Amino acid sequence: MGVSVVVGLGLLLSGSMALAASPVVADAPPPFAGAWRRPDGGLVRVGRDASSAFLMDFASRRRWRLEPRGEGLWSLEGSRPAALAVWRAPTLTLSGVAAGALVLEPVPVRTEELSLRSGDVTLSATLWLPAGGPPRHAVVLLHEAGQGTRESLEPYPTFLVEQGLAVLTFDARGTGRSTGDSQPWESGVRERAVDGLVAARLLRQRVAPGGAVGLMGFGQGAWTAVSAAAQSPEDVGFLVLVSGGGGAVWKQEQHRMRNEGRRRGLTGPELVDLTEFLDVLYDARLYTDEGAARALKTLDFQLQRAKRKRWYAVTAMPPFKGLPVARFLDVQRKMWRNVLSYDAAEDLRRVRGPVLALLGERDETTPASLTARALNRGLKLRPGAPGRALVKVIARADHWLAEPAREDQPGVEVVTSDALDTLSAWLRALER
Repeated sequence: MGVSVVVGLGLLLSGSMALAASPVVADAPPPFAGAWRRPDGGLVRVGRDASSAFLMDFASRRRWRLEPRGEGLWSLEGSRPAALAVWRAPTLTLSGVAAGALVLEPVPVRTEELSLRSGDVTLSATLWLPAGGPPRHAVVLLHEAGQGTRESLEPYPTFLVEQGLAVLTFDARGTGRSTGDSQPWESGVRERAVDGLVAARLLRQRVAPGGAVGLMGFGQGAWTAVSAAAQSPEDVGFLVLVSGGGGAVWKQEQHRMRNEGRRRGLTGPELVDLTEFLDVLYDARLYTDEGAARALKTLDFQLQRAKRKRWYAVTAMPPFKGLPVARFLDVQRKMWRNVLSYDAAEDLRRVRGPVLALLGERDETTPASLTARALNRGLKLRPGAPGRALVKVIARADHWLAEPAREDQPGVEVVTSDALDTLSAWLRALER
């Protein structure tokens, strides 16, 4: 396993005249993408995530989707009254965000494009560095399932660099510009954990020989982080787990599908029926080598029944509808062994460094209470690590630690102050 630098050091200066001359291209970040500073010192990040251009104002904790509205004009979608980003190089001005117009100053953030080798897989990565001096610590960001590109981790890299950390993001195997296979029946928690460890070792060598190198995982990436820290405790100095990491992964999937059923208007009896089907699908006995004949018979009956139900659409089954039962069992067995059956209980005991876990009370993907109990139970069993773990369920927060949308600000995401404040304070308290 190794690393090679494929593109030299770059400086993200948002006020660049070269950026101003760039035309607006579909799926490209805005020409003023980068980090910016409000007059009151607050941090602003402009970029493009996995789905759209965005502007994140950390001072107000609000995140808008950006839409071009004319030369140099971008609307902050969902704002009432309307808010605009006005780009007149080298100046970016926000109107409608605060009482008066905000004229922003560019913030330099150093970035470096890297190529990492993890076994026979090449991972395309970006290293983010504070511009003002050496980083205090360093952290690798690990993805939520199904969101494996670096862009999906926005806007956390800029926020963490602001805290004095070096940050490494990478396209997960089989996504973006990385090689390999992302399908859960081909690679799972353990393989992704190895990828995270490769990135952590690079950070140790390159930028943090005297500081701590941690992993920050989102959703299923939190389980990946726990697995990595257990596989190689000496390489992981701390963990930040967001919306995951405790208990078994299949329980998260079950929770997610039940809530999806509620959103689609399933009745109480239909939800009970769905739960009973999932209990069968997530029964470990179905995937033993010895019980293959019985498993085929059980699955054939359950799948034929499920296809006639309204709740079938909320399960993960429709993409496999045309597969013969024997082939489906083979795929499902691999997914079970690679991802769904992973339970962090034993691995949490082997985690050495400090741990912060943030969970959303209203998370419809990860069961917050169940996950918090599993985390607390596992972390308390660590030898010699009392008081080094904080597990926090944040009131009113969802899977992304955001508050419920306001009626007068539809489409504007507001991250809870508790989440950002807790994360900032916890990172500041990390000892060198």
